Amino acid sequence: MEDFSQQQERKILKRDNYKCVVCGRGEKEGIELHVDHIKPRELGGKADIVNGQTLCTEHNNLRKNLGHTDSGKNMFIRMYEITKQEENEELEKFCVDVLEVYDRHGINEYIEWKK
Repeated sequence: MEDFSQQQERKILKRDNYKCVVCGRGEKEGIELHVDHIKPRELGGKADIVNGQTLCTEHNNLRKNLGHTDSGKNMFIRMYEITKQEENEELEKFCVDVLEVYDRHGINEYIEWKK
């Protein structure tokens, strides 16, 4: 199981604008950030930049405690809500497409989202 190198962590943080990819909070708000494996190491996830993401402590802990599909669906729900507020139709459609895949396959049915 590989950890990210310090250089990889710096690149991932910079790529994600030093903000949590779920909630958008970051160091400017005094939030501690973590570099997280998107595909977990335990499932064969590699320590490469493509497999890394920036999470705040809260969302990093939620992801570990809820499981990866739960946090993924919640992340897309949150992104969908933000894109609706920002009237970003292209990204909104992308989020709807992803969330409909969750629904179509019965993944995390107890997590509801509203179109």
